[in-house]
Amino acid sequence: MNIVMLCTKFSRQESDPWLTNEMAAALQGQGHSVTVINLDWWAQAGEPDQRFITSRGVEVTSLVPLHVNSRLPLVRRLAKWAGSSLRVVKLLRETARCRRIDLLIGFSPAVTMALPLLWQRFIGRAPSYMVLWDFFPHHQQQIGLMPSGLVFRLAKWFENMLIRSFDHVGCMSPANVSYLKRHYRLRAVQGIHILPIWGGNAPVVAVDSAQVRAAAGLPADRPVVVFGGQLVHGRGVEDLLEVARLAAHGGSRSHFLIMGSGTLEGLVQAYLNEGHGNLTWIARVPRERYLEIAQSCDAALVCTVRDVDVPSFPSKTIDYLRLGLPIVASVEQSTDYGEFIVEQGVGVCVEAGEPLRLHACIEQLLGDDQRLAQMAQRGPACMAEHFDVELVIRQLLSQAGHSER
Repeated sequence: MNIVMLCTKFSRQESDPWLTNEMAAALQGQGHSVTVINLDWWAQAGEPDQRFITSRGVEVTSLVPLHVNSRLPLVRRLAKWAGSSLRVVKLLRETARCRRIDLLIGFSPAVTMALPLLWQRFIGRAPSYMVLWDFFPHHQQQIGLMPSGLVFRLAKWFENMLIRSFDHVGCMSPANVSYLKRHYRLRAVQGIHILPIWGGNAPVVAVDSAQVRAAAGLPADRPVVVFGGQLVHGRGVEDLLEVARLAAHGGSRSHFLIMGSGTLEGLVQAYLNEGHGNLTWIARVPRERYLEIAQSCDAALVCTVRDVDVPSFPSKTIDYLRLGLPIVASVEQSTDYGEFIVEQGVGVCVEAGEPLRLHACIEQLLGDDQRLAQMAQRGPACMAEHFDVELVIRQLLSQAGHSER
């Protein structure tokens, strides 16, 4: 089967894969021919386009978005979105002329691939599946990244129209399915499915925790809680820093590790400048090193923000489960993520925006060695049962009406 993936994030380094890399590799490994058209949204102006074939045989074309010099942000943004989409349409047409597309896979937000999706709906008409893990523009509006009013209504209408163009839509959890049906007008014939997030499930190589901690500048004799991911709005960075501050003032032995970078780096640096000494920040390391350092920790932290109704299911969960890290989650009330990790016996949960409760929850868990050990043992099994990329890809193909070759 010939499969085309349209995405805006695909790692060029196979040692540092993203979710789309793992999906493409799994599809190729199951006997399909996979072509990836990646509109590299974060590429800088002047960088070259890249065409390459991965070690698994996936054909990848990674395009640099169109950058237009203008004093008006709206003009720059519209030119980037519209002009870049036209380039993807051209590639998609060329691909369709060379081979029949048996399945086209797209990702949310659909608006980033608007023109290719419109071409696909009215001209290409290949069977299509949308992986929906971001409810644009609801989440962006609720965390302050998009204004309310006309801009929001237009964005919602456009995104809704593009979602309707897909034959099938896969959401991360039952709560996500419910949110989709409540907030978007779907076609009666669309297939709406639960498709979990995914990750590779290669065996984890044990590390010398003491040696790894020493190299990373972490304390050897204190429990360490790791937070990995982008430091951006919507990830609960403010709550995390407030918990660290509460721990410092309360004389806790807990130490916090942040691994990641983003627009909120200034908040982390400001906390470090306060001189509490209970937080380490590592901005960016290769993925293999990230996994080694995380494996040397005692628990992992997942944070989102309060006062949003968009249910999330953080992808960092995959690595935490593989490594056997007990999870402490601070998540919005609308999600079923916390319920899942508690029922699976891999973590504990409090509502987002409650740093006092989060701090107490962390201290209670770190003080219970037996519970920590049980969660650590259950994590890898939970990963294999629910999130192994090979399993999830088989689910996707079955939902799309294609049996495994």
